[in-house]
Amino acid sequence: MALKRSIVILLAVVLLVTPILMNADDSTSSAIIAADRDAKANTSGALWFGAGCLFGLLGVGAAYIIEPSPSAQVLLGKSPEYVAAYTSEYKSIGRSIQTKNALTGCVVGAVVESIVYVVYYFVVVSAVSSAY
Repeated sequence: MALKRSIVILLAVVLLVTPILMNADDSTSSAIIAADRDAKANTSGALWFGAGCLFGLLGVGAAYIIEPSPSAQVLLGKSPEYVAAYTSEYKSIGRSIQTKNALTGCVVGAVVESIVYVVYYFVVVSAVSSAY
C-alpha cells in the first residue's frame, strides 16, 4: 500500500514538474536565439573594423573590454531566466563580433601601413638615385 502511494506521488510530481521544466528550457533557448539574432543586427562591425585600423592593438583591446548591452525594451515583461540568458548571450556574441572585426581591422591596417612604407622607401630611393 505504501509502495503504491509512493509510486503514485512520484508519478504525479514528475508529470506536474516536467512541463514547468520544459517551459523554462524553451524560454532559455528562445532567449539565446533572440539574443544571437539581435547582437548580430545591432553590433557595428564597421565601427570596430575602423577602430582596429586606426588604433591597432588598442582598438582590439577596447573591443574586448567594452561589453555591448542589450536594449531594455526587448527585456520588458520577460522572466528573470529569460533576461539572464538573453543578456549573457547578447554580451558574448556582441563582444565576439567586436573583437573579430577589430582584429581584422588591425591586420588590414598593418598591411596597408607596410605597403605605404615600402612604396615610400622605393620612391625616396629612386629620387635619390636619379639625383646623382
